[in-house]
Amino acid sequence: MSDATLQAVHDAIAAHIADTSDEPLLLTDWHLTAAAAIPTNHEQTMYFNIGTNSPYHHRLGLAYRGLELLEGGSEDDD
Repeated sequence: MSDATLQAVHDAIAAHIADTSDEPLLLTDWHLTAAAAIPTNHEQTMYFNIGTNSPYHHRLGLAYRGLELLEGGSEDDD
């Protein structure tokens, strides 16, 4: 991913957080996992993991928390 695209993703996530938060927050870390279908081989999927240059355990924690939210947890659960 180019530096310009990476910055644009960061800016979009930060803007979304600012729009949805009642208090000022700083975006300190983020992680994006994407899946792409391959038209020439419909039984195969490519996965992309993109994020900041944070340590692996930070990215793993974000992914784990994302799975918890997808499984029905609330954002207020700690």
